[in-house]
Amino acid sequence: MKRSTLIKHVGTLAILMFTFGVMAQNPPSPYVRYDSNVTAPDTTDYVTFKTGGTTMGYYALPDPVYHPTYVSTGTLTGGFVWNWTNPTHPGTAATFNKPGAANYVEITYTVAGNYVINVAEQAPAGFGSCADTIPTVMNVSVIAPPTFTISAPALASTCGDQAAQIITVAIVENVPANWAAYAFQVTKEIDEIDPSGTVLNDGPETVINDFTTNAKLKTPTLVGTSPNFTWSVNTDPLIVNNGHRTRYVYRFKKASDAPAAAAHGVISAITQKSDYISPGIANLNTYPFASGNAQVVINSGVAEITYIVNPVPSTGPIYHIPNQYAY
Repeated sequence: MKRSTLIKHVGTLAILMFTFGVMAQNPPSPYVRYDSNVTAPDTTDYVTFKTGGTTMGYYALPDPVYHPTYVSTGTLTGGFVWNWTNPTHPGTAATFNKPGAANYVEITYTVAGNYVINVAEQAPAGFGSCADTIPTVMNVSVIAPPTFTISAPALASTCGDQAAQIITVAIVENVPANWAAYAFQVTKEIDEIDPSGTVLNDGPETVINDFTTNAKLKTPTLVGTSPNFTWSVNTDPLIVNNGHRTRYVYRFKKASDAPAAAAHGVISAITQKSDYISPGIANLNTYPFASGNAQVVINSGVAEITYIVNPVPSTGPIYHIPNQYAY
């Protein structure tokens, strides 16, 4: 009997097609095969740990001898069961829930760490109660959510035009570089203000980077090796506009396609896939921006970097009591 092949969920949608025509294939999209080696895999399924535990869904591919039309129709022969176990865990075993199809399971990981998940297909009594004695294996690493720390230099001088500044981002997430990807947005606003800070010319807030959930920041633009990654963005040259004090504000916000109700913060490829079951793709979690130094201020979840450049004073003429005053 051919052993079941484990199918894992990945956050990036994959469309499975037949050669002719577009047809649903089972297990359904976005589930794809986890590893080519069913007993000694070298792939890791990465999952973000969330307070209260993270639940992920998995399918085991049924033996085609007993379920010949499963791939094309999703039909399983009645009475077969798939026995899921967790022989290795970080101290607290995963829990298994079996909603839906018999070959589908939802696994909840309640602590961070490494898990080994096994599954074995078993036939009903009418087929001899035969059970696979060599289970299919999956390695799971439940990791902490990403941290996203923003730093920016203070200006050495605020008098007159200043050079562009480099804003840097340090991201920590324990995933390989090929799975490190992040959704967020950067905007800028340039205003002219008077000495009291009153706005004289209110410039628009414009988007300079929008890494959406479908087009995340990733290598090679993102650099580094697990678990430390970096990215940077340059400000405009800080020019005094129209002889007025000029304020430049750069903001880090959630991605433009993040859920409307979500707080400002970052979504990673792994956090997005980890939200597939709960809270669901329409309610993705974001993870907060952090300030790396005093130049970065967190305001209602938005990370703000503000620079003000001042016109150099132009000294006027001297006034005196005229000689003819008492002449």
